[in-house]
Amino acid sequence: MAVARRRKKRRKRSDPGSGRQGSARLALVLVGLVGVNLYVFLWRGDTSIPEVMERASVADESELGARGLAGLGLGGGEEDEEPARAEPDPEPGLEIREDEIASGESIERVLHDAGLSYSDALEVIESLEPYMDFSAVRPGQRYRIEFDEEGDFAVFEFEVSQVERVVARAGEDGVEAELVESDTEVRIEEVGGTIRNSLYVSLREAGEDTSLVSFFVDVFAYDLNFYVDTHPGDTFRMIIEKEYLDGEFYQFGDALAAEYSGAAGTFRAYRWQKPDAEQPAYYDEKGRPLERSLLRTPLKYTRISSSFNPRRMHPVHHEVRGHFGTDYAAPTGTPIWAAGSGRVTRRGWAGSAGNMVVIEHDDGLTTRYMHLSGFADGLRVGERVSQKDVIGYVGETGTATGPHLHFEVIQDGQHLNPENMELERADPLADGLLAKFEEDVGELQPRLAEVPVRSGWERVGYALGALATTD
Repeated sequence: MAVARRRKKRRKRSDPGSGRQGSARLALVLVGLVGVNLYVFLWRGDTSIPEVMERASVADESELGARGLAGLGLGGGEEDEEPARAEPDPEPGLEIREDEIASGESIERVLHDAGLSYSDALEVIESLEPYMDFSAVRPGQRYRIEFDEEGDFAVFEFEVSQVERVVARAGEDGVEAELVESDTEVRIEEVGGTIRNSLYVSLREAGEDTSLVSFFVDVFAYDLNFYVDTHPGDTFRMIIEKEYLDGEFYQFGDALAAEYSGAAGTFRAYRWQKPDAEQPAYYDEKGRPLERSLLRTPLKYTRISSSFNPRRMHPVHHEVRGHFGTDYAAPTGTPIWAAGSGRVTRRGWAGSAGNMVVIEHDDGLTTRYMHLSGFADGLRVGERVSQKDVIGYVGETGTATGPHLHFEVIQDGQHLNPENMELERADPLADGLLAKFEEDVGELQPRLAEVPVRSGWERVGYALGALATTD
């Protein structure tokens, strides 16, 4: 039988010489540290204990001497700070609260939250009514409320716009309000460009506010359909008032002259007011009013979703049914204008046509407006309306596949195509008025012709060239 043997581990014995060497090194380190401390605290001039104690003694004597001289009124201590004194409580003054309208908040709520009683808040609101539209209050508009020394309401100030604010002040006779307008600078400037894609894009590329699209659509609505008659290469020019607030563009004023030229022709408009007229109107270069018997498009639409077609396949009933009008697609709620002056002969529900308005015009024309979401306030059968009066709003009532206006024009029982119908122009100016018109707009005509019409790409190339020449 094999016998297992246990092997014993042997401990390694330390070398006595190695231990003596470690102790010697440690002793040398300690001696070095002691020497450094002795040098710093006993022998080094600026840090030695005797030097530090001497400087402290001199400082104490100087401070005591200064205090003693100051106590005797003989000087010293001029640079010492005086002990802090308790400041008196500030006198009560005006309390001012400034903030902006929050979402879902009204001016009445703001006044109540500020501590005004119901009657005081009502008095403030009544004083403001002649100067502002409370239904137009939006989040973000700023306001300011002041209270007098006794905590009573003193002033309410509300920012209506960048240039208008209403201020209501409490006085002996109650609360009185006023409208305060900031001064703006009006400059007459020129705008021009070339169509690449659309009028909207071209105006933006020209560095102008795209709200000018509405001007062109409104003024030239009798002659141009900007959704059909706009082509690349067309040009536009304008002389217009621009308002500036503190040197920054604020808004457009009146357009004094405009031109649109392209494949559909050249059309010009000059703003001029007859001596006996209440409002200015636009005339062409020959003094003929731009207004015609009917508008080609009685709304600002997005696109034509279905054109005039006597043999159109109906999108809902899937059978050939004549489409005797034009469908103008637009967002629900878009205002619809009366295409011409006339009398309302129908207003209400009309089956598959939904909400409908019918207007009879003086020249034997009749216009129909279908699928409306609602009617203009106060519109009644028998009422006379003027051209461009709002009569209703775009919807999709009745049989409709989306929000749009179905617009029909009928003359002597015959449907006309709204997109290409011939429209009569209003009477031209009489000879005497024509001479006055030509005199008044004479300076605008050559200036309008010289307005540059560089395209957006030309503007970019010009700017890059200018940068290159500066290097």
